[in-house]
Amino acid sequence: MDHTQITDRSIWELVHRRQIIDTLQDYCHFVDRNDPASLVEHVFCADGCFELGSRHAVVGRDNLALMFAKTLAAFTATSHHLSNVRVRFTGEDTAESTAYVYAWHLAVDDGRRIDLWGRYNDRLRLTPQGWRIANRRLSAAGSDGWHNPPFAPVERLPNPAHAPSPAITRR
Repeated sequence: MDHTQITDRSIWELVHRRQIIDTLQDYCHFVDRNDPASLVEHVFCADGCFELGSRHAVVGRDNLALMFAKTLAAFTATSHHLSNVRVRFTGEDTAESTAYVYAWHLAVDDGRRIDLWGRYNDRLRLTPQGWRIANRRLSAAGSDGWHNPPFAPVERLPNPAHAPSPAITRR
C-alpha cells in the first residue's frame, strides 16, 4: 500500500468510526427520550437483534420497538452513558464494537434508583441509511437496585490462585 492509499484508508476509517460512535450514542439518546420507534429506525438494522442473556433474543425492528416500549415503561427517567468505545472493521460494510455503559434508572412502581454497569458488544452493518446495529449483546458487570437482571455477566478472566506480590523498593 502506498502513502496515498494509507491516507485514504485512514480517512475512511476515521469517518466511519465517527459514524459508528454516533450510532452508539443515538441508542442512548433515543432510550433516554423514551422513543422506541426512533430508536429502532435510527439505530438497528431491519433484522437487528438484541440478545437478552445467553438464551433469549428479540429480532426485527417491530419486535425491538415492542420490547423497548415495554422495558422503558417501567421507568420514569433513564440516563445512559457510554465510555471506552472500541471499533474494529471486519469488512467494508461490517464492524464490531464494544462500549462500556453506565445506565441510571428511576422505577415507576416505587421510585427506586436502579443502576447498571455493563458492556455493549455489537456487530454493525453499513446500510443505505448509515451504520446500524445488526446484533447487540449487553452483559452486566454489576447492578444496584435491579432485582434479577436478565443479562449475562461480563467476560472476565479468573483471578490467579495465588495473587503475586511485586517487589517494593523504597526511594
